[in-house]
Amino acid sequence: MQKLRERLKPLSTKAKIEYLIEYYSFHFIAVIVVIFFLFIGFNTFANQPEEMLEVRMVGENFHDGLAIEVQKEIEPFTINSKRSQEEQLHVQSVNTSEASGNPAALGKIQKLGAEIAAKDVDILLLDEKTFHQFNKEGNLYDLSSINGIEDWKEKKYSSNHSAITGIDVSKVSYFSSLAERNEPLILAVLANTERIGEVKKFIHYLN
Repeated sequence: MQKLRERLKPLSTKAKIEYLIEYYSFHFIAVIVVIFFLFIGFNTFANQPEEMLEVRMVGENFHDGLAIEVQKEIEPFTINSKRSQEEQLHVQSVNTSEASGNPAALGKIQKLGAEIAAKDVDILLLDEKTFHQFNKEGNLYDLSSINGIEDWKEKKYSSNHSAITGIDVSKVSYFSSLAERNEPLILAVLANTERIGEVKKFIHYLN
């Protein structure tokens, strides 16, 4: 710092300014670049769509094509006049029959387990066999606490404690892409969901 003062001392004011600009030009550029990227990062984060609901289709015959069709059917739930355009609902499939000898399918199942543990999944759409596996583990929400569930016209599934843990939604028009299979499609809710308010709205929307 002392050497810099000595260099500046004999210079005029204009020359001092020019010298400082040249001397600190790299620092100025670095600061501007950092500020720019911080601004871009903040803007990107601030504009990220809010996750409204995460839905997973899990079963022996589910695939990505079906998940896309189901998402298209229920997407109007996210864009009616009372909802924010920045909210999103995601439907993804996990095919349990492909897990044996298929690293990619096995990875999907492992990822699902991690997502459930992290409370990143809210709703499950399950075939009957997979539903019973989830039901035994006691990880499903008691749907009887949702107003109107007792009036649901289709079959309801219960746990050992008589809690309603699943409802058959195969006859609901939004799942018409699955109708040709003529098998139950059971909607269940994970007990650890942190978006139960949105779950309740979604179930009422289906009914």
